[in-house]
Amino acid sequence: MRHAEKSAAIAVALLLLCISARATGKVVILDYHSFLGNGKSGLDYSKKELGDELDAIAAMGYKFVSLEDAIAGKIAGSSNVVVTIDDGNHSVYRAVKDVFEARGIKPFLFVYPAAIMGRSRFAITTEQLKELAADGCGVGAHGYFHLPLSDKAYAKDPKAFNIEIQRPGPALGKMLGEAPTLFAYPYGVCGKKAEDDVAAAGYSWAFLADDKIRQVSFDDPKLDRMAVPRTITYRYLRKALLSTLKRFRDYEASPTPVEELPPTGPATIGPPPEAPARGGAQGMLNAQGSLGAAPPPAGAEARSGAVAK
Repeated sequence: MRHAEKSAAIAVALLLLCISARATGKVVILDYHSFLGNGKSGLDYSKKELGDELDAIAAMGYKFVSLEDAIAGKIAGSSNVVVTIDDGNHSVYRAVKDVFEARGIKPFLFVYPAAIMGRSRFAITTEQLKELAADGCGVGAHGYFHLPLSDKAYAKDPKAFNIEIQRPGPALGKMLGEAPTLFAYPYGVCGKKAEDDVAAAGYSWAFLADDKIRQVSFDDPKLDRMAVPRTITYRYLRKALLSTLKRFRDYEASPTPVEELPPTGPATIGPPPEAPARGGAQGMLNAQGSLGAAPPPAGAEARSGAVAK
């Protein structure tokens, strides 16, 4: 009898351990780009499409948390979503003011300073970026000119490669009064050289981006601080994104032992077959919806191994 009771107690303890392990500090990091609403790119959303997607995510019970809180371990459970926005397109300012703020969401903005400092008509202005930062949006580096950081890119042009990593921090520090500590690789990919150099430049975390939906735990000892995955959002794949988030939520809520449930990811949501395999659809969108940044060289090796951003 005592043996049976002991076995039952061990079984309960193991189940509680599994549930507890699944309930601590997981987050899906979404990566948006622009909000022009002209329908010319799958990466671009209208403000209504954006609001509908955010509301659908919230309706499933997900909580929008800041990237800073996720990194600091100030989140609980597994139904958490972080919003990041890459490139600094001029449409970001109104999207934050009109859509994100109304929902209490503070997106993290990864920008490349050359476009902003050059006062490109495609980019957010320095004044707007300062205002969003003062309102609580985090700001990080996304290269300087938005050039690729693969090992092949370094071999081809070491000077340009070094500029992408060394210049954005001081430029943003001068612009905002504080240098960034987070870095997102242009096109969402990098080589080993870039990882090492970004770390040496003083960045505490660096981020990839591809078309797979993953849950990230920042306290996972196996997580590479210089290669944290994010999920690129595509307007036309909203249903696939929501379906996978629902699967994550249902899996975490289930009392079924982990080994009896199917794997939860990463799940691929895009791009469609006709889209380029690396980098060709991930630059900064201009006012007409075309791309303002050149894609990385064809065949360049990528740390993420998937679609570049």
